[in-house]
Amino acid sequence: MATCGTTSTVTEWKRRRITGKTAPAPVSASTSLTSPIQVLLINLERRKDRWESVSSRLSQLETGLLNVERLQATDGLQEAIPADMVCKTWTTDRNAQYDGRQGARAGVELSMTPGERGCAMSHVSAWQKVATGSQPVLIMEDDATPSTLFGKRFRQKVLQAQAAKADILYLGYIKGAPWRRKVEPGLFEAEYLWTTVSYVLWPGGARKLLGLLPVDQPVDNFIAWQMAQQRLLALAVVPELVKQELEWDQGSDVPHSDDLVLDSSGANSGE
Repeated sequence: MATCGTTSTVTEWKRRRITGKTAPAPVSASTSLTSPIQVLLINLERRKDRWESVSSRLSQLETGLLNVERLQATDGLQEAIPADMVCKTWTTDRNAQYDGRQGARAGVELSMTPGERGCAMSHVSAWQKVATGSQPVLIMEDDATPSTLFGKRFRQKVLQAQAAKADILYLGYIKGAPWRRKVEPGLFEAEYLWTTVSYVLWPGGARKLLGLLPVDQPVDNFIAWQMAQQRLLALAVVPELVKQELEWDQGSDVPHSDDLVLDSSGANSGE
């Protein structure tokens, strides 16, 4: 188990490159699933407006596809969060290997914002619930917006991912690296993905994530690093089945600590 403040430096690991590798044969989607599939929908107590909005969007999907349960989010502004679950600081060393934004760089230690810590703890709470079950669970944030293809493709892709022994299946994401391989048409193995707006998590994957605590960087970076290190088999649906209601940096209850790195870079360059 890792501890806070012991993240590795950028020199400990270099991104592997795969060229000329033949993809494995397509997998069969024959494994059964319960119906409807359980959803844990993360929502802050003080954001009933967002709960009403996302509930309205999900109600437009076919009846019997999802069983939605509200999971009260941890409010980092008001609740104490154990440091052995979510660290208070993080370094940019790992994420900088994938972050192509101007100013992004390794070697910066940052304090996680209360929103980032609350978001991470909310997802840890979801993982704890998933870990005790026997079926995959769809974890969604309250700005999730299903695409018009969701009803048609969701169950098929979950079955295919389950047959491929995935730990986690991303329905919405920002892609940080090329796909590792094609598993099925419209289903790819991921190396690094951002956002946690919507993903299916299997109990085995949940137990792996819990075994890697504490969350030592923003939670989407934390999960992405585990897939980059191949501690977690992460697949993604292409095209995405879920988008965020707004752009990732707009209308959020989670201020991003690494914005300080980008802002300071601009100031240092005279912009």
